[in-house]
This record gives sequence, structure tokens and C-alpha cells, in this order.
Amino acid sequence: MFGFKKKEKRDKTLWIMGKDVMEIIRSDYESNAAFTLIEFVYQGEHYLMGSSLISLEEEERKENIYFEFQDEAYGDFDAFQEHARIDGVKISELKEPIEIVRAGIVGNDTMLGTPWGETRLAKKALNR
Repeated sequence: MFGFKKKEKRDKTLWIMGKDVMEIIRSDYESNAAFTLIEFVYQGEHYLMGSSLISLEEEERKENIYFEFQDEAYGDFDAFQEHARIDGVKISELKEPIEIVRAGIVGNDTMLGTPWGETRLAKKALNR
């Protein structure tokens, strides 16, 4: 499973639509890369999701990538996208934006680098 190093305080909040996060995860998967992990808040509840290699020793390619949402794991993107739901609604179909609390990569290295770091997330951020 995933994990973060010690929680870091952020001065800026990143708001983004769930469909945009899923598009980034899909794009990484199609490029044979694992997206990583994000912790986000939606309607006051905290969630974790992302993708990773089955084993850190494995080559980064589609067949070695799995996806997680909360405590559930999925072997392919389509199953992940279908089952990653909040109150029965797919992440990609949420009507309100999600608030990114943290994002990181396997190995406890942060991937955030703008005020928020991960430029693909930051580029799709909503002004709030």
C-alpha cells in the first residue's frame, strides 16, 4: 500500500475536478507510468487514490501497474475508474471539485513543485 512521509503544512490549497485527476492517471498509465498517490478531501471526507507498481523491482509498464482507491486495489484502469466512487458517483463524474491535500510518489519523495508542485495538477487547478 501507499504512504506519505510526515505531513507537511501547505499554504495553498489546490482545487481540481475529479475528471481532470482521472485523466492524468489514465495518461500516465497509457505512457506505462504509475501516477502516484494523492490524498484529497471531498465534502469533508478524506480519500486516497493513485497507482503504483506491483513491486518496486518491476519495470514500469502497464502490466506491472495497479490502482488504488481507499483500501481497494484494481488491476487495470477501467476497473479502477468504474469502482472509484464516492456515495455511488464515479470520481470522474463528481460535480464539485476535490481539494488536494497531499500528493507524493513511491519512495516518500514529494512530486509537488509549483506552490503545489506537480505541474499537471496545478495547471488544471480551479481558481478558488
